[in-house]
This record gives sequence, structure tokens and C-alpha cells, in this order.
Amino acid sequence: MRNPFKRSPDPFAPNRYGDMFRGARTRERKHMRHRWQWIALGVVVLIVGTAGWGVWRFLKAQGLIKVTVPETQAEAPGKPFNVLLVGSDSRGDLTPEEQDELGALAIDGSRADTLIVGHVDPATNKVIMLQFPRDLWVPIAGTGREGKINEALLYGRSSLVKTVEDLTGIPINRYVEVNIAGFRDVVDEIGGVKLCVPELVEFDPNTGFSVTKPGMISFDGDLALRFVRSRKAFANGDFDRIANQQRFLSAALAKVTSVETLLQPQRILGLLNVAERNVRANIGVTKIKETLERFRDFDPANYEAYIAPNFGTDLITFESGGEASIVRADFDRIDLLGRAIANNESPAEADGVPNIDPRTIRVGVYNGIDLFQPYASNARDELIEATGGQRAGLQVVEVANAPNFKFARTLIRYQSEAEEMAQLVAAVVPRAALQEHRTPDGVDVAVIVGDEGFATEGLLQLLPIPLPKPEAEPAVCKQDGEVGDPDGP
Repeated sequence: MRNPFKRSPDPFAPNRYGDMFRGARTRERKHMRHRWQWIALGVVVLIVGTAGWGVWRFLKAQGLIKVTVPETQAEAPGKPFNVLLVGSDSRGDLTPEEQDELGALAIDGSRADTLIVGHVDPATNKVIMLQFPRDLWVPIAGTGREGKINEALLYGRSSLVKTVEDLTGIPINRYVEVNIAGFRDVVDEIGGVKLCVPELVEFDPNTGFSVTKPGMISFDGDLALRFVRSRKAFANGDFDRIANQQRFLSAALAKVTSVETLLQPQRILGLLNVAERNVRANIGVTKIKETLERFRDFDPANYEAYIAPNFGTDLITFESGGEASIVRADFDRIDLLGRAIANNESPAEADGVPNIDPRTIRVGVYNGIDLFQPYASNARDELIEATGGQRAGLQVVEVANAPNFKFARTLIRYQSEAEEMAQLVAAVVPRAALQEHRTPDGVDVAVIVGDEGFATEGLLQLLPIPLPKPEAEPAVCKQDGEVGDPDGP
């Protein structure tokens, strides 16, 4: 029973409604904590979901890109490895209009338009690259016939890998292939590539490429494809094309693997989309990225590039009566180069010959036997042929008689500053005697043909492609260049 004598609490007491306010504050705090919990949970779900989507996207790309190439050999962890980089001329993702615009008319099957073996030593970061002329005439593995090396891809990736391995003796560990559309799309996805073209380039009717003003050119995908496929507009045809591909590959890989690209998710996603459609490899996406990063910086101090040794272009006639222009392979030098790479050695050092271009050596050839015999002119022809022929051989600047005809042995004379040049010539005439002696004006090395000792051997020399240093860039590269109309003048 309620006590009637107990006084009611003071309605104006300071603690009269304390419990009520405390309850309200408690409910508010609980409500706020509840809301922030949901926000935090939402953030976690977003992060996990995004990460999960990223993993799914990565695995999806990897599943589409990765192929099995049985002839490749597993590499040992941390040891040197070899990767076969293949630029396929497949037109599968090009419309007929695009094929016509890019000078890439429809063909059956896929050929290796660009073919490079890259050797990487992870311990030293040394990179050696060997590129093959597309028309190099070699045995095609699994066919029992000879053909252009780019045709090996028509018989499958295994045939291509085995053809390269049989030709060079270099075991292939990694295989990466990209087609024409992929090359174009990669360049577009990374926002284009800038490259200096320091000379005028005449219009190439096959690709529509030309340079009307030398300088720095901004290449989009279509223009880049025209450039790396052009050979008709260049004096040395496919050999200049190979050098251009090396230069462009350097610039493109630097852009693909740059911080600028890697910090833009939309570019990474775009590159994954391109890779799914156009790249095939026997390794995963992560190893593809690692492989490309190895090749992006063409530092002359840590990088060597070679063209597969050859005797230049020739015309071959088939039994059917047809003809084809081919590049004759120098199998002896290819074998020497392949053994050096397989042994993780610099081919330029493994050949035992000074690294001097024979074309830069001014040679005088003199008859020291008989006034009435063409010993000197015959020796000139043999020297040129033994060092690479008219395209790459010694520069013979004088053919004449010696001061007398009493030379019993062939002599190679040189002045002190030309000793290495003389050593190179001596590698071609190994039975000749070397002699430091004054030579005629304008002659680096004098070869006096004697009764004994003149017999030539083919020069087994491996010279890397000269790589221009960034600081030696021509002044014209500081200005913008211009390209011509793809439809021609």
C-alpha cells in the first residue's frame, strides 16, 4: 500500500529526469554504434568483393591466355631462362576494312611475323635477344621439308618451338605469342607510344607508312602496326625492319610496365581484355609481366641484341616453276651463337674475334708473287666472300702489286693503332704471318699475297646490333615529326 505520508519527489529536482536522459543517450549510442558497424561491414564487403572480383578477373584472363606447348622445357628457379617471343600475323580479329587500311591483307593460317629468342640471367639481369628474319630458309620441324622460318607456325606452336630449338640448340622455357590486333590494341590501351624516327621514310605501298618530317612521332595502335611491319621503304628491307621492331619494342614495354600504367586500374583492365583476346602463352599472367619487365630497358651495358647470322637475300626456284625471295642462313655462325647463349655466355665474346665490323676495315691487297698473275684480285674476292660478301665484308680499298715479288709467305701488315683490325683479318687468313709495319695511306691493314699461307676460312664472328644510347639521341628528336597520308602521295 502506498504511503500517504511520503512526500512526492520535487518535480524540479536536478536528478528528477536523469534516468530518462541517460536511457535516451544510451539508446542513441547503441544506434550510432549499430550504424557504424554496418558502414564498417559495408566497407569490408566492398574491399573483399573488389578483391574477389579482381582475383576472379585475373584467373579468368589466365585461363584464356595460358596454352600448353609440350616442346617447352621447365626452367630451374633462379637460373637463366629462354623465352620465345612470337608476333603472329593472324588477322582473326581484324575486319576486312581494317585489313585493307593496315596493309594486312587476308591470309590463311598464322605465320610468325616477328620471332625473337630472349635469354635472361636473373642473377646479373643480363639480357640477350636473338631475332630471326622472317624469310630465313631453314628445316621446318615435323615436316621433312625446308621453308621460311615464319611458316613453322602454320604447323602449330610445337613445330615453331622445335624448329627454333633444332636450329639454335637453345632450349625454350617460356612461350609468349601476340597477334596483329593485340599489338595494335596494346599500344592504344597504354595511350600510345612516342618514338623518334630521325630520317625521312619513303612511302611504303604495302603498309601505307611514311615519315615526311623526321622527329618524335606519337604512335597510336594503327600507326605503330604500319611502322613495325614496313620493310619496302627501308634500304635494307627486313633487316631495317628488325632494328625498328627492337626500338619500338623497347619503348612500348617501358610504357606497359611503367608506374604511369600500373597505377591506372582502367588501363590494367584494358590490357587484361586485350590479352584475353590476343595473347597466348605457356606461362601465367604474373610471369608474362615479369618477362616483359626483363626486356623493357635496353641498356647497352646490360643488353645484347643479334640478328640470326645469314648470307643475305637470295632467289630460290621451286620444281613447280615458282620463285621466292629468301634469306640464306649461316648455319655455322647460328650454331656458334646458339651454343654461347645456351651456355649463358656473350656471343660477341665467345667467338674469339675482335668486335669490329669488317665493313669499317680498309684493306689493301697486294700481289707479292708474280707480275702477270691475278693473285691480288683473286685474294680480294676471297677475303670479301669470307667476311660476309659484298653486303657485310671487308672494305677493300686498293688492289695492286707489292714492292717486289719475293714474298715467300703471306703477310698481314698493320700499324700499332690497327692491331685489332689485323687480328680480325688474320682470323680469315689463319696461315698468314702478322707483322707490325707501315701501311699505305688510307689503308688500315695490308695483305701481301705470298707463295705460301694464303687460304681463307669463313669468318665466324658474332656482332651485336649497335644500340644507340639515350644521351646520343640526334638533335632532330627534340622536335615533333610528321607522318604521311596512309593512302600515299
